[in-house]
Amino acid sequence: MTTSIDKIIRERKTAKILQDPGKCADLPSAADHLVRQALTEMIECAGWAPFHKVANEQAHRREGLSSPVPWRFYVLEKPTCCQLIRFIEQQAADQPESKWVKAAGSKIPRLLAGCSALIQVTWLPDPTDNGAMPEFTERNIEHVAAASAAIQNVLLAAQARGWHNYWSSGGILKDDEIFDYLDMPRNQMLLGAIFLAYPDQPYDTNQPGGLREARGQVSDWCRWITR
Repeated sequence: MTTSIDKIIRERKTAKILQDPGKCADLPSAADHLVRQALTEMIECAGWAPFHKVANEQAHRREGLSSPVPWRFYVLEKPTCCQLIRFIEQQAADQPESKWVKAAGSKIPRLLAGCSALIQVTWLPDPTDNGAMPEFTERNIEHVAAASAAIQNVLLAAQARGWHNYWSSGGILKDDEIFDYLDMPRNQMLLGAIFLAYPDQPYDTNQPGGLREARGQVSDWCRWITR
């Protein structure tokens, strides 16, 4: 028996909503209100993802975001996305031989211009003794899995509301300088830059993901075990 959630899961697909960065403009106030309400509902759905290990208290549970969940959401609505485009472009202009030039020419500015909101989703690694990159300990693997479940909840909630959605690894949005610009702690790790576009958001191109049909049949990745 197929249920409504089955239908949402099967129909959800990557939609890269692209627009000329020069067209990035604030939405009308009425749309702003609808976007904020829908975003709030989607994020509340994310909060019901399962988690098995709590985030480190000293490293992460402070500065106003004190939940024990091992993820954090940083939400940029349309005006802030437009400002972020300008920041990237300015860095590229000021540093012509830098990573910023590549970033300015990537899809990221067009995604920022095409979305109604961006959610920067981080996972919260346990601190290391020497400040090195986090290791994939059992606890950290649990943290990544939980944060991934939270992201999937957002994507499904977006699909249920007819919103275009895309889980990106982030590109330049993982950079420490972007974290600083957005006032995101550097001791967190970006797991996904989630681009969400309101159904009536204007855009130039809707680019699908490239791997949707590559997953194969269930029999290609699932085996029933009997003894």
